[in-house]
Amino acid sequence: MSVNLYNTLSPETGYKLLQLSDELIDAFQKGSVKFKALSNNTGDVCLCSEDKTWVIKQRNHSNTVMMMNEFVPNNGVPEEKINTFGLSKPSADWAGFMTLDSELEPRLVEGAIDITQLDIYDGKDVPLRRRLTLQEFKDMCPCSEREFVLRWLEIGGSVVQGFACLLSERFVLKALHIILISCMAENLDIDSLDIDQVADALKNDVKEGEPNYFTHEVVTTVINKFGTKVEASDDNTDQDRFKMNMPLIARWYGVSALKKFAAKEPISEDEFMIQWKAQFPPYFHCDLDINMLRGYFVRPLKEKVRYMSRTTLSLDPKERFKQLFHWQNVWGQDDIIPFIVELNTKNMKVDTFIMKYARRKRVGNKFIVSAR
Repeated sequence: MSVNLYNTLSPETGYKLLQLSDELIDAFQKGSVKFKALSNNTGDVCLCSEDKTWVIKQRNHSNTVMMMNEFVPNNGVPEEKINTFGLSKPSADWAGFMTLDSELEPRLVEGAIDITQLDIYDGKDVPLRRRLTLQEFKDMCPCSEREFVLRWLEIGGSVVQGFACLLSERFVLKALHIILISCMAENLDIDSLDIDQVADALKNDVKEGEPNYFTHEVVTTVINKFGTKVEASDDNTDQDRFKMNMPLIARWYGVSALKKFAAKEPISEDEFMIQWKAQFPPYFHCDLDINMLRGYFVRPLKEKVRYMSRTTLSLDPKERFKQLFHWQNVWGQDDIIPFIVELNTKNMKVDTFIMKYARRKRVGNKFIVSAR
């Protein structure tokens, strides 16, 4: 195949070439894909489909890339004067109008939310300083719609006073506590909760003239965070129903109890279990197991536990193992894994990763880990 090529070339910055992967082509064919500016002030952009995110990077190259249009020349060269160098006769006429020295390369990434752009709301009647609506904040994030919704609920994102914010851990736990009390008082089924019913129950408990901090938006955030959607038993309703995740609820209360009773001094495990159970609303039943709290406590003394925040530990694997063995000489492998798994960035087998920095020995049907 051959064509006649004419040119009126000029360098142009108004166009960009985008590499199209199979996944990106599929996304364009299925629905809308939009450019979004990142919130990192670098001028970077990303592409977002309904459920996928691509970061776009400009790649410069030394090859010549020419943009062309097919056209009909006014004074074309007669066919008999065209030297095709053994190729077939030209089948079309094209005019090159621009050269480019770069392409945009899309890279599929996991959608992310920049929480530094948001205020943390603690349930007090204080105006928010960063006044971004949820849509404005969403447009700033390198994140597809579906990824945003999942991540937003996971981190405790909500809307207060009309603006996007994060609910503090203290306020989330307080809201959860009030929700559980209201559900028991109103005989609501925690295996099939309707958010509207729960929000109405909390609203009715607010005394006249007092502010309602547990708004419909807050209730929506908390129930989505601690519940999973289930099919409604009533086929005639369009409302989503939620089943509360009891192990997750137990863990949140447990971590709160560790911070409250075992942050400064070790506490006996038996005493801690009593205090943990006492944190729940009266007559609320929830199965408790100390293993639910792995990754949040150490055992500096026999049969005693102490709260340990991972944010206080080094990001260097060698130093972190050293810190962990300072607090506890010998670890069960299952107990130490939550403290180190985030540092295994090369996705090594966990056994191999542990033996790189510590001793690992089988004792009975378990493995223990100790310092070298």
